[in-house]
Amino acid sequence: LGSLMISTLPDFINSEELKITSEVRWTRWGEHEEAPTYALVDLGEGETAQVMSEGQLFVDTEHGPMVFGVERDGDGDVRLRISYRTGKKDTAEFAKGYLDRFIEYAWDNSPLRGKAWQADFSWISRTGTIEEPYLTDQVKQKLDLHAHTFIRNLDRVSETSLKTSRGIILSGPPGCGKTMAIKSMIESYPDMTFIVLTSEHLQRRCVHTIYDIARRLAPSVVVLEDIDSAGGLSRKVASHPILGEVLQALNGVSENKGVFTIATTNFVEDLDDALRDRPGRFDVIVTIGLPDSDARYPMLEKHCQVNGISPTEKELTRLVSATKGFSGAWLEEVFSTATLVAMHNDRKKLHWSDILAAVEDIQERRQVAYEKTPSLPAPPSRDSMSGDLYR
Repeated sequence: LGSLMISTLPDFINSEELKITSEVRWTRWGEHEEAPTYALVDLGEGETAQVMSEGQLFVDTEHGPMVFGVERDGDGDVRLRISYRTGKKDTAEFAKGYLDRFIEYAWDNSPLRGKAWQADFSWISRTGTIEEPYLTDQVKQKLDLHAHTFIRNLDRVSETSLKTSRGIILSGPPGCGKTMAIKSMIESYPDMTFIVLTSEHLQRRCVHTIYDIARRLAPSVVVLEDIDSAGGLSRKVASHPILGEVLQALNGVSENKGVFTIATTNFVEDLDDALRDRPGRFDVIVTIGLPDSDARYPMLEKHCQVNGISPTEKELTRLVSATKGFSGAWLEEVFSTATLVAMHNDRKKLHWSDILAAVEDIQERRQVAYEKTPSLPAPPSRDSMSGDLYR
């Protein structure tokens, strides 16, 4: 984060009409002078910049000379320190003013603004292509009302009676389109800031920090993936310190003005009541279930096209019927398995028989997933170990 903020320092100095007189880096307790060190920093969406990682900029200001020092803290992150000549009381206030204005400038012009990234500050690349998930009409209507309408109007919410923050939970079985729905939103709003927290990020206890950043970059969208696997389990099951952090971030002292939150879960019943039944934190739960036949038809049709297969309408209709109960992920797996079947038979091109064989194979595999693992038989008794084999 520090390097991303320091990347705005040259433009800030220009905006303040300050003059840099020299750039140095003091080593060995200030006994040796070298050139500042720079690092190539990824600014997202293909942009990079050489950013100072350690060094001092000697700057002439209207309040006297000052030193803008870039240094690393104990955590290895980059920080800015502004030094000035002692003996002038007013200079300290001016130096603090420069630092405060830089922080404000860095957030207003942050490379994080308007981009999609994860809580560890790794970038999520936008492709420019919106791939709409195959959802039922009812789910589409709910998402459009409770998610898209709010996101599209985040910058105008303050003009209405609505609260300036809102949240939804996307619930449903694995592989049914929750993640795809979020990816579609990220692509649909190319100028919106999206911050994605996985369960691993939640466990690192960085929720408070991320929401502080989201407020600074508002309007923004925060995504809490698989919230049930970290902070969202019920307190009836166990005590979860992360839950308190999530609740505080969603509805604490600091108002999340202009921040929209989306959480995903495979087990909405395991969420704490303070999350799933509390407007102001999450205002609606949208259930994305298994695709019905109307949804499976275009999904399978597209997979066939991608894999160079042209089934008849009758064949495709039968395939739709045969894949009842399949999630979107399992429908994709049908064609992955079919490819393996073709390779096993020394063929590059898929046959329709490969698709049917793949469906049958997956049905068997899914049954195994719900069967109880067989246990080892009990050892024989000592009496039965008296035969010739044991002499």
